[in-house]
Amino acid sequence: MTLKLRIIIVCLLLLCCAIVIREVKKRHLELKYAITWMLLPITIGVIIAIPGALEWISGLLGIYDVVNMVFFLGFIVLLAIIYSLTVALSRSSERIRKLTQMMALDEYEKRGKIENAERKE
Repeated sequence: MTLKLRIIIVCLLLLCCAIVIREVKKRHLELKYAITWMLLPITIGVIIAIPGALEWISGLLGIYDVVNMVFFLGFIVLLAIIYSLTVALSRSSERIRKLTQMMALDEYEKRGKIENAERKE
């Protein structure tokens, strides 16, 4: 990888980190999700900073071509992101269900109190 390409990639990674930090400050992105998005550019930066890191990792895993290694790592990262979002969605669905049930019970109790007050009058 040429020095010019490394500099361009590092600039793009810094831009990605700045965007994530800005989104956290504006409260458009929660910190627990921002950590995942911050680890990705840091990891890519470390791999770029160490010449031969991808070749070593691909040799360690038995992947013969570095391009295949990049696609494999991208696939693994996407699976991790999809899994974390699925867990967050499941938690949110459960919270929404519980909140709906609590609101329905509160409404039921209020109607019962109103009906009892009307009967007493």
